[in-house]
Order: sequence, then C-alpha cells, then structure tokens
Amino acid sequence: MTEISDWSDIEAQLQETKGLLEEIEQRFQQVRRDSLKQNELQTQKEQIREQIQDISSDRSASNKNQKIRRKPNSRNDRSSPHKEELLKQLDAVTEQLEQIEADLESRLLSWSSFREPFWQIVRFVGIGIIIGVILRGCAS
Repeated sequence: MTEISDWSDIEAQLQETKGLLEEIEQRFQQVRRDSLKQNELQTQKEQIREQIQDISSDRSASNKNQKIRRKPNSRNDRSSPHKEELLKQLDAVTEQLEQIEADLESRLLSWSSFREPFWQIVRFVGIGIIIGVILRGCAS
C-alpha cells in the first residue's frame, strides 16, 4: 500500500515539475520576443531622433537662407507638422520600450521565484537555532 502512495507522490511531483518547465519555456519565449522587440524599438527610436535632428538642421539652414533672401520658405511650413508627427512617434516608441522593460523586470522578480528558497532558509535557520539552544542547554 505504501508503494502505491509513493508512486502517486512521485507522479504528482513529476507533473508539478512538468508544469514548472512549461512555465520556464513560456517565460524564455517571452523574454526572447521582448528582447527582439526592444532592439527593434531602440533602432526605430534612433532613426526617429536622426530624422528630427535632420529637420532641425534643415530648418536652421533654411533660416539662414531666409535671412539672406528675405523670402518666406514653404519648406519650413511642411517640416513643422512633420517634426511634430516624428515627436509623437518618438514618444510612442519610448512608451513601448518602457512597457517592455517593465514586463521583463516584473516577471524576473516575483514572489513565486523566492517562495521556496525563502521557506528553506526559514526552516534551516529555525532548525539551527533550535539545535544551538539544545546544545547550549546540554553544555550548561
């Protein structure tokens, strides 16, 4: 009868281990996806910043030309809405990056990952204290 219960305990632990392994695999896939997305968004962010700088440098160059010619430049009128659109895109990309970083950090540090080691530490420290008190009592 005890052999049957031993097998059921082993079977239950095996199922628990399989579940944990699946959870780890899912987490690994999520980290991989998020890392790729993070790299992609970083690249996109850099490209948007370069475009904004190009627009700003074009604007300053056209302002110098404007001062010399004293004529209104239609290019300046178009670059302002374009720059605002780029700034909105930059904000959106930055927000997505922050969300991905938060997701990556939040899943790495969770109570479930510390639960078992925490209770093992509590258990063994408690046993150590009890053994120490018993030995001290015997030594006296």
